[in-house]
Amino acid sequence: MKEKTVLILHRKSANEPYVKEAVKAVKKAGIKLRVLVPFNKAEKPRVVSEALERGATRIIAGGGDGTINAVANALIGKGTEKPEATLGVFPLGTANDFARGLGLPTNDLSGCLRMACTCEGRYIDVGVMNKRFFINVASLGFGAEITASTPIELKKKFGGGAYTLMGMVKAMNLTPYTGRLLIPGHDPVAGNILFGAVGNNHFAGGGFDIAPQARLDDGLLDLTAIMHGTGFSLPKLARELETPTNPDNQFVYYRQLPEFTIEADQPLHCNLDGEPVSKQRLEFNTLPGHLLVAF
Repeated sequence: MKEKTVLILHRKSANEPYVKEAVKAVKKAGIKLRVLVPFNKAEKPRVVSEALERGATRIIAGGGDGTINAVANALIGKGTEKPEATLGVFPLGTANDFARGLGLPTNDLSGCLRMACTCEGRYIDVGVMNKRFFINVASLGFGAEITASTPIELKKKFGGGAYTLMGMVKAMNLTPYTGRLLIPGHDPVAGNILFGAVGNNHFAGGGFDIAPQARLDDGLLDLTAIMHGTGFSLPKLARELETPTNPDNQFVYYRQLPEFTIEADQPLHCNLDGEPVSKQRLEFNTLPGHLLVAF
């Protein structure tokens, strides 16, 4: 029996009453939906593969950004061919940054699931970092390091935006990463980076618009970097963050590029759609218009 639409649910979300209500509402509306719950992260690729073998043409990721990344990677495979199945998004995470960037009604789960089941797919770009795929944002430097290593009690002591980041840097006595940005056809750009983000979509960190000019179908990645240097101060950084795309900024660097490489002098922490990575050389490029997403 062919199952055209399959929902892959994060295991911890499967028994939540609001999730069950959303699924019931969609089925009551006459939408045929098969629900599968992988036992753990490692099982997701196998579950997606088996669903495709049974004839699924739409795979919905039910969970946070990490779950969406895992399902998307299972669909993309090696990245040599465009997946035939459409990816749907049922946002059940804390931040739901990818869903927010798609413009999904994240406060209406039944509406999100109905859209995931019925909306026509649109082709979006896929970001690539060291041959690993991401569809939302790769965050770099202390933002990723803090997310991976800071106790929640310490995070709660600081405010938002740039002041959160700088408060963490001071509290943890961190020093900037040193390295170079390599863009084909240009001279290397050397500097000291505190935080960076590579956006295929707009949002990261629970709603911060780190890539205000990002488009999912332009074949480009938006690089935002907060640099440290002579004259650096929180007030200056805050002012520049109000106009991050200003080419005259001293501490906020924003560029739209199809490919580039970041070389660090020590392993650079990176959070790839919620998945932690640590490398000294990060090579970025895109697969333009490679993945069908319902939104």
